Amino acid sequence: MSKIKAKRYNKVMLNIPNTICYFRILLAFYAFYQFSVNADQLNFLILTIIVIGLDGLDGIIARKFDQCTEFGAKLDILADRVIELAYWLFFAMMNLLPYWVFGFFLLRGVIVDYLSMKHVKPLGNSWLRSSRVMRASYGSLKLASFALVIMLPAHAATMIIVYLTVFVCGLRALPVLLDR
Repeated sequence: MSKIKAKRYNKVMLNIPNTICYFRILLAFYAFYQFSVNADQLNFLILTIIVIGLDGLDGIIARKFDQCTEFGAKLDILADRVIELAYWLFFAMMNLLPYWVFGFFLLRGVIVDYLSMKHVKPLGNSWLRSSRVMRASYGSLKLASFALVIMLPAHAATMIIVYLTVFVCGLRALPVLLDR
């Protein structure tokens, strides 16, 4: 690879927003480790809020500093999936949630991402899936689910929010499933 191509490739891989994506993934797994070792709910909650909060920051920085790349957009989606699935799986493995919740998110992610990658044009480009309001609402609902599972495991309110998150996740998949 020539020096010029290598520099462009490295810039794409190591710009600020992409570095935030890498850091978010590492921080999520660090949070799991810390909680497994120390069972410190408050520390786990704070790390989780940081992991979720950084998701919005990478996009803002990418746009502000003109560092938007195709690789970065795909990396952001990958980081979101890895983190989301890791949290649901971790909660199931810790017996804080039933495994079917993880299975639902895994299946939905695989199906929607596969269908989206298979088509040239974006699938399901509706307000339900793509609007900033819906994405922010769904992200907030996931954060509320994670926070409640951490702080109030097995509480009725926690399970209601988790099931609502599952429902909204399924609803957001409908435009993609119906637009094949």
